Amino acid sequence: MKKIKTITFVSVIMLFSFFIQEGFSQNSQLLAGIAKVDITPTEYLYMGGYDESCRTGPSDGASGKIYIRALTFADNIRKIVFIECDIVSISSRENESLRKLISKETDVPFENIMLGCVHNHAAPSLDKQNSGSEWYRNFNGNVIKAVKKAIADLEPVKIGGGIGRSVIGMNRRKIMADTLSYSTFDENNSSQSYGKFKTDNPLKIREMAGVCRLGANPEGDIDGDVGIMRIDKLSGEPKAVFVNYACHGTSLGGRNNKVSPEWNGNMLEYIEKRIPGVTGIFAQGAAGDINPRFVGGLDGYQDNMESTAQLGMEIGKEVVNVFTKIKTDSPIKSEIKITNQDIVCPLKYDEVVKDFRHTTVNVPTTVVRIDDFEWVTFPGELFHKIGQVIKSGTHVQYPFFVGYCNGSLGYLPTQQAYSEGGYEPWSSRFDPAAERLYEKGVLKILNKMD
Repeated sequence: MKKIKTITFVSVIMLFSFFIQEGFSQNSQLLAGIAKVDITPTEYLYMGGYDESCRTGPSDGASGKIYIRALTFADNIRKIVFIECDIVSISSRENESLRKLISKETDVPFENIMLGCVHNHAAPSLDKQNSGSEWYRNFNGNVIKAVKKAIADLEPVKIGGGIGRSVIGMNRRKIMADTLSYSTFDENNSSQSYGKFKTDNPLKIREMAGVCRLGANPEGDIDGDVGIMRIDKLSGEPKAVFVNYACHGTSLGGRNNKVSPEWNGNMLEYIEKRIPGVTGIFAQGAAGDINPRFVGGLDGYQDNMESTAQLGMEIGKEVVNVFTKIKTDSPIKSEIKITNQDIVCPLKYDEVVKDFRHTTVNVPTTVVRIDDFEWVTFPGELFHKIGQVIKSGTHVQYPFFVGYCNGSLGYLPTQQAYSEGGYEPWSSRFDPAAERLYEKGVLKILNKMD
């Protein structure tokens, strides 16, 4: 009997030792690699983000470069990658298909791939209108190329974080006064002065006090936090910067037909010029109800490339200022923790009426933690107050909310926004109750990460 117990005890010790050897090592170093691939089109392509009644034709050139950027992290057992594309969106079906292809080509597990878009409305779309173009045919290959380059760039790093502030964003849920004008409910959707509905005999349109439309709302809230992660080589030489901010890529409106990196691309260009050796990556935040301070076509503003560049420079200066003050070190906890889970949310009534068999939608959610940094993804356009709730529930010093990532489910507004009306609640698939159910689901995941 004693012999059996001794053998069992030794077996348990050996098994425990095996898992220690195969599992995460406390002596492991955090590795990081970053890369970008130029995807600026040389063809005239149809652009995404605005209604075709305004954008009636393809682009007529480019003003600046657009990229696919990839940032990868690795410890001794796990590898993950964040990918951000300078376009408006990737459909949920295409996103899943592309992530599977990336995984096959790079050996990064499917569930460890965060594939997002910066939500740039001045870039080509992945719609069928462009399917015959060289740009479209090369898109997936360029994403894979960026990831492979980032993996090849992996090396031990030191990290540090900071939080800046910016007011380049503006709440976009404009509460109307009682007016009579020639402007439509959304000049970038249907206009009497431009595009499909242009007319020499415009009608005056009535807006009643209290109605919510797309436009600048200076009295409304925004999330002004600029999340920053500094990544240095072990020598202390700057290597990369991850920037997170909530603001639509819409300073250029539906009348603009030139491909542009928008404010966020201009921001990264400014940062990379001011900090030698650094490559930047930007992840869009919970920007569902936040536009830039000005939007071409709205509130009397016209498209202006220089003004867009100035927005990028303004927030870029803040990032550089914070970046230079961040002290980096090898992370105390270099282990990469990652969790993937679908959060079930209810569909709104008119969606259920279309198909009574489907009353809910799964919201794929990924949470990543490295040391005192945590990322939460959402496959669409979340209102900023929900994003703030999620960030405050992370229990880390540097939370990042990454919208427009791993799918495209559209807007998830606050319950209050549904009572106010407007574009986002109208176009949303989600029931008003989804706000609280989604928050509850994410916070439950975050609590498990502690």
